[in-house]
Amino acid sequence: MQSKTEDMVEKRTFSMTERLPPIQSMVHTGSFHILVVYCGDLLLRLFGDHFRSFKSLAVVPCRFNINCLCYDPEMKMLLSGIPGAVVTWTIERTGKGLQIAYMASMPGDELVHDIVLNGPNGSILALCGTVVRVLERQGHGQLGEVKRFTSTTSGSSITCCFTCFDQGFLYAGNKTGEIQVWNLSWGHSLHSFKAHFSSVVCIHSRPEAHTLLTAGKEGLIKEWNLTSGGLLRRLEVGEELYQLQFINSTTFFCQTTHSFFLRSLPCFYNLFNVCGSAPQQVRRIRCGDNWFRILCTTEDGLLHFVSPLTGNLLVLTWPFSILDQAVDWAYDPDKEELFVATGRSEVLVFDTTRCPCPAKYLLCTSPDSQDLVQCLAYGHFHLGRGLQGLMFSGHQSGVIRVLSQHSCARVEKFMHFGAVLALSTLPGGLSGSRENSLLCSYGMDDYIHLSEAVLEGIRVLLRPLASILSSCHLTHLMLLPESVGAITETNCLRLWKFHDFLSSGSQEGLTFIETLPLHQCAIVSFDVCLSLSLFVTGGSDGSVRIWNFHGRLVAMLDSSLHFGPLCFANDRGDLLLTFNQSLYLVSCLKLLPPTLLARLSLMGMTDEVLEVPKPFIPSFFFSFETMFVPKYVYSGQGQQQLVGLESLVNKRAIAFDHNVPHVIEEDEQGSPVLLSSFRRDASDKEETDWKQVRKLPHSHYVIPPQLQLTTWNGLNPYQILRCYFGHGRKWLLAPDCYIPNSVIRARLWPEGSPIYLQCNLHSPMRELEWDKSQQFFFWHSKARTISDVGEYSYEKEEEDFLETRVTKDVTYSVLTDSANRSWLGRKMSEIAINSLIETILSIMIHASPLKYQCCIGALGQIFASYQVSPPLRSETAHRLLDDTTNSNPLIRELAWEGLKRLGMITHLFALPLAQGLMDKDERVRNKALNLVPETGIHTKTSLLNLIQNRDTFQEMQ
Repeated sequence: MQSKTEDMVEKRTFSMTERLPPIQSMVHTGSFHILVVYCGDLLLRLFGDHFRSFKSLAVVPCRFNINCLCYDPEMKMLLSGIPGAVVTWTIERTGKGLQIAYMASMPGDELVHDIVLNGPNGSILALCGTVVRVLERQGHGQLGEVKRFTSTTSGSSITCCFTCFDQGFLYAGNKTGEIQVWNLSWGHSLHSFKAHFSSVVCIHSRPEAHTLLTAGKEGLIKEWNLTSGGLLRRLEVGEELYQLQFINSTTFFCQTTHSFFLRSLPCFYNLFNVCGSAPQQVRRIRCGDNWFRILCTTEDGLLHFVSPLTGNLLVLTWPFSILDQAVDWAYDPDKEELFVATGRSEVLVFDTTRCPCPAKYLLCTSPDSQDLVQCLAYGHFHLGRGLQGLMFSGHQSGVIRVLSQHSCARVEKFMHFGAVLALSTLPGGLSGSRENSLLCSYGMDDYIHLSEAVLEGIRVLLRPLASILSSCHLTHLMLLPESVGAITETNCLRLWKFHDFLSSGSQEGLTFIETLPLHQCAIVSFDVCLSLSLFVTGGSDGSVRIWNFHGRLVAMLDSSLHFGPLCFANDRGDLLLTFNQSLYLVSCLKLLPPTLLARLSLMGMTDEVLEVPKPFIPSFFFSFETMFVPKYVYSGQGQQQLVGLESLVNKRAIAFDHNVPHVIEEDEQGSPVLLSSFRRDASDKEETDWKQVRKLPHSHYVIPPQLQLTTWNGLNPYQILRCYFGHGRKWLLAPDCYIPNSVIRARLWPEGSPIYLQCNLHSPMRELEWDKSQQFFFWHSKARTISDVGEYSYEKEEEDFLETRVTKDVTYSVLTDSANRSWLGRKMSEIAINSLIETILSIMIHASPLKYQCCIGALGQIFASYQVSPPLRSETAHRLLDDTTNSNPLIRELAWEGLKRLGMITHLFALPLAQGLMDKDERVRNKALNLVPETGIHTKTSLLNLIQNRDTFQEMQ
């Protein structure tokens, strides 16, 4: 028993006067203070709880075997699961008896082996074999089924389930260790994966951490990332686990063969933003007075602007392939332009006033095309004459240039003997006008140069102030008020004070302050909180530590998680962490010691500006595979000229899973694939490239994804548009080249429109394949990396997949193995036939071509052997006609074949077949051409007459 006032658990033992058979099921009835026990002997025994010293109260006979017991506090009734029904019992207030109130029957006398209360909309879930049935309370103890979720994986019985209302998902685990996920609104199965070797005993979703916790009978507790499906961590109990249940959001108990124990999940971080791909870099950038943004770059090439207050996605860039080799980024808040160094001498500039950000212009920064841009920095300078900020670029030649639209500001200065590796300016908004115009640079020659930007007459000049020769290589550089800070290759913080070198202007005999080593491994992330005089470091081993400028450790994160890039979210010291494709916030209240919190409470801080996200409205020009942007070339001596338009390859797009963006592109077969990882070829860069060396450890943060995204709940409407502009597909166009109102109506209001016009313009489902490269089997969407140039061995993988499923999956072997078709020819009820057809149609949603072909064959046999109800025939026709527009040409061809085999091709199908005749795949066109004669159409003239006949469209209604 847990104390209400103290965090203590007390164990008490009560002696029992009555000897009981082994208990099979037991439940506590809440305010009744009664324990109901079933021992397998057709008797329900009632005992008082610890308030009644466990005294025996009554014995109630029952005429059926009970598999599970559950107490419903809303109805104040006892629920029991039996073969073929859920029984509700009224409890006498005295505790002396039980009375049967209602029996909710299950179809086919299904065995109810568990009852769960946390169903959608307050409903009750009954676990019946491979089906989760949703039961609604209908008053007076009555229950009625309103929905069901059917497992389409291995055919193994479901053992547990969990409803996550924040995500709108239902999770269920079965006896073979698989987890399946359904959408609560649609009832569609989204994906499934193998989580454990044995039966799943518990599933629990943690929306605050964006993770899923699962427990297996083999004694393993695992936590999974909900975006990538990557395994975050695991706990080995050491013996078989029989039960795991959460007491509250952070505490759960475990029951094993010989022990019972409590564990907690101390969650010091909260989910801030789901990126959709692994973050590469995170920065806090200043946009104005008390106005900041978080700039996050991810491996798929997207640049995200995130609100530091809410974590909402504000703006993101369009995924051009030119960004695959990007090396640095800088933002100009005055002009709202984002500069991206492309790994060449060009800089691509994005317009951030729109979302997604279009390319504004391409700037060639050097007359020498081999003079690569290595780094960028923006200075919040106020030099007068309208110069409100300057963008600097550091080059491989050692030159620093100012990128500006003002000719007076376009200057260059040779600074380093070797590549410029880093540039740094103050964040702006700080006191001291001279410090705000300082630029700090570090190069391959190990010199640190401090320069000042000044406006003399009509020209901007970079005036050198001091030079510092570093005694060792540096990995991070940051300009601070009154000092220059850097992380050395020995993982120490080194500080040079302004007053030590500005007075002499020489680097000889300079003194500096250096801490002891901060990490034993390389430091890959570094940021500073000036208001609290703190800095944070992230090691390549995933460790995170916070220090003051004296090198004293203030805080460290003790976690088994592997953290990636990081930065401070605000001046209060809240910390942003990254791991497994998400941003997480650690509050300063959990991070900082009381002395710093007391100091923070005395500081007067102005609230930051709350920014509203920009709506995602892609430009029509994004639909073309080639985009043209103005190109400016710097010709030296401050001269810059427009040389014409530069073409950008545009073969990628953005799809959303709720609010999470994902980059997709088309493969060689025209099917959309998920761009899974952003990789660079290390051979393209010199080993001495400081930026590349600094980013290499980031690969350690990416846990290999084991469960990829398989479906998007809501594709942006732009995706539908893109399929028909730029990909060769055509609308059903009228002779005057306008889209008929009937087509528009069927797209916007499908209810009441004929099925010939209801077919989706673009199916949101993605092709799935069976991945055998991982330790377990996982469903995942077809994905490829940018570096993947090999051809996809499609047919071979499909054969291997089918062979695996036939040998290891009972569900699908029923459709392919003639020996298991004993159900054919038997007398089956209408409910059984409907259930079988609905299951096959559910399988076809995620089916590969060979599995889809098996399903078509099974449907043909069912339709030939049994009488199928008209609504289900219509639903089947809807599904097959919808699949004739699938992104996979093999599925489109099989869908037409299925309509033929089921005998659904009539003269009214001449119109959708006309669309099939225009398909971009030759096999689909040939299939449609072979089917057209079955509609009674043999010539183009007869097809035209059918289309022009008004009676045809009236008959369609």
